[in-house]
Amino acid sequence: MLSEQPKEAICETLKLPRDVLLGEMLISFVGRRQMVVENYRNLILYTDTCIRLQGKSGRLSVAGSRLVIDYYNSEEMKISGQIKSVEFE
Repeated sequence: MLSEQPKEAICETLKLPRDVLLGEMLISFVGRRQMVVENYRNLILYTDTCIRLQGKSGRLSVAGSRLVIDYYNSEEMKISGQIKSVEFE
């Protein structure tokens, strides 16, 4: 298996998106009320004020109020509610 540095060099040389080769989370926002997270691995914590996800290279913590997971599958998750902060751990 390739280490992270050669993978990053391959991404740059071939102009490939990092999320494709490195499995990094890809996050899309629709204002402050919706977000879609791709390439997550596991759901660690789910409350109406905090959602914590495990990714390949770290964790993602979403804080807010009235947070709800609208849908999820093996590739992506849609979160809605009043999103106050997103933090990589």
